[in-house]
Amino acid sequence: MKTIALFLNLLFLWTLTAPAQSLQQRVTLNYSKKRLESALYDISKNYNVSFTYSSNFIPVDQKVSVTVKNELLSTALDLMLVQTGVVYKEIGSQVVLKMGTPPQQSKQEGLSQINTLPKKIKQTSPIYPLTPQEQYMTDLMKKERGQQMTTIEKTQIPQLRGGDSVWEASIEDYKLPPLQMEPEEEDGGFRLAQVSILPFVGTNLLKSNELINNFSLNLFWGTNGGVDGVEVGGFVNTIKYEVKGLQIAGLGNIVGGDIVGTQAAGLFNAGNGHVQGVQAAGLFNLSGGDLTGIQAAGLFNISNGKADGMQLAGLFNTARGKTKTQIAGLFNVAKDVEMGQVSALLNVGKKVSGFQIALINVADSTSGVPIGLLNIIKKGYNRLELASGEALLANLGFKFGAHSFYNIFQFGARWDDVLVSNAGTEPATTNRLTWALGYGIGTTVGFGKRTLLNLELISLHVNEQEEWTDALNQLTQFRLLFDVRVGQRTSLFAGPVGNVLVSRLTREGTIGSNIMPYTQFDETIGDTNVKMWTGFNAGIRF
Repeated sequence: MKTIALFLNLLFLWTLTAPAQSLQQRVTLNYSKKRLESALYDISKNYNVSFTYSSNFIPVDQKVSVTVKNELLSTALDLMLVQTGVVYKEIGSQVVLKMGTPPQQSKQEGLSQINTLPKKIKQTSPIYPLTPQEQYMTDLMKKERGQQMTTIEKTQIPQLRGGDSVWEASIEDYKLPPLQMEPEEEDGGFRLAQVSILPFVGTNLLKSNELINNFSLNLFWGTNGGVDGVEVGGFVNTIKYEVKGLQIAGLGNIVGGDIVGTQAAGLFNAGNGHVQGVQAAGLFNLSGGDLTGIQAAGLFNISNGKADGMQLAGLFNTARGKTKTQIAGLFNVAKDVEMGQVSALLNVGKKVSGFQIALINVADSTSGVPIGLLNIIKKGYNRLELASGEALLANLGFKFGAHSFYNIFQFGARWDDVLVSNAGTEPATTNRLTWALGYGIGTTVGFGKRTLLNLELISLHVNEQEEWTDALNQLTQFRLLFDVRVGQRTSLFAGPVGNVLVSRLTREGTIGSNIMPYTQFDETIGDTNVKMWTGFNAGIRF
C-alpha cells in the first residue's frame, strides 16, 4: 500500500513539473452555438492543449459562442467558459476543468460516496485501445478493491487524466467500494470509419448520431455525429454536429453545426452553422451562419450571416450580412457589398463599396459605380431640375443614382404657331404642342464643395405637333453643364449641348423635323434626315 501511495505522489510531482500548456499563446476562434466538447476538442487539436475533465460533471453538450482573433488562449477560455459556469486551472501539462460551484462534500464522506467508477468505458478493440492512464486506473482499482489505503495528505489525490475524467479526494483512511463497471453510451466519441445503409443501420448502430468519423460511407441515407475527413452518401448525408473535410451526396447534405471544407450535392446543401469553404449544389445552398468561401447553385444561395466570398446562382442570392460578390440570374440581396453585385433584374445593398449591375440597383450609399436603367441610392446624387434650351423650351428632369453614374428621366415641351387652312376659309394661325420624353445617363466631376461638372448623354423621342409621332423622330443630346451650388439643396447650371436629330417624319413632302432654330449639318439619305447643331441649356436644380 505504501508503494502505491509513493507512486501516486511521484506522479503528482511529475504532473506539476511537466512542460506547461501555454495559456499565453495566441489563438483565433470562431464558434457559434458549438457544443462545448467539440470546441474543447478543436482547441486541443489545433493548439496542442490537453484538457482534463469529467463529462459527468461538465456540461459537454452545452452550446457556446466565442469569436476572438489573435487573442491569448486564457482570454478566449474566459470568454467561452463563462457561459457554462465552468472554471479552469493549469496544473502541470494539463488544463483542468471543473464547475465553478461544485457540490460541497465533507471529508468524512469522501470516496465512500463513490459506488461506481465514472461511467466511461472506451471500446477496447485494437483500433480504439484504452489509454495508458485508463488501463493503469482500471488495474489499480481491481488490485486494491477492498484494501485499506494509507493516509493521504489533506488535499486531494493527484489529478490523473483517464479518458476525459478527473477523480478528486480529500479524506484520510478510506476503503474503495466494490467495483461496478457500468458501460454507458459514448457521447461525441471518435471512430476511424463507419458504413451505413440507413440511419442507425450501420456499423455505429444506435450511437451513429453521436460518433465522429474520419471516413463515412452511407449507401442510401446516413446519420452521424460528425465528420473529420471524408463522407460519401448515395442519397443524403445527415450530420448532427460538424463537418471538417469533404462531404459528397447524390441528393443532399444536412449539417447541424459548422462546415469547414467542401460540400457537393446533386440537389442541396444545408448547414445550420458557419461555412468555411465551398458549397456546390444543383438546386440550392443554405448557410445558417457566416459564409467564408463560395456558394454555387443552380437556383439560389442563402447565407444567414455575412458572405465573405462569392455567391453564384441561377436565380438569386441573399446574405443577411456583409458580402463580397454576388452573381445571379434574377436578383441579389445583401447588406454591405465590398466588391460587386451582378444580376439581370435587381440588386439590393446597404453600403456598397464596389459596383452594381442590374436593371434596377438599390443602395443606401455607394462609393462604387451602379450601372442600371434605374439606380436608387438613398444618399446618392438625386436631383430635380427645371431647364430650358433652344429646341425644347421647357424641360423637367429627374436624376437618380450616384455621382459616379446616375440615370436621367426627362420631359420636354415647346409650342409653335402653325398656319391652318380649310377649304373656303382664310388661313388661320393656331398654337400646336410639341413634346418629348427621354432617358439618359450621366456622371459628375467635382471641382470643389460647391462646384461640379455634369457630363450627360440623353435621347428623347419627339412627338411633333401631335399626340404621338409614330415615325422615327429621335433627338440625342450630349451635355456639358457647369453646376454651382447656391443653397443647401439648390444649384444653378448652364452649358453647351451637342444635338443630333434623326427623323423620318414627313410633312408636305419634306422629310425631317423643324424644332431646331438653325443647323450646322443637314442631310437626307433615302427616307431619313439627319440634322446637327450646337445649342445651350440652363436651369435650376433641387
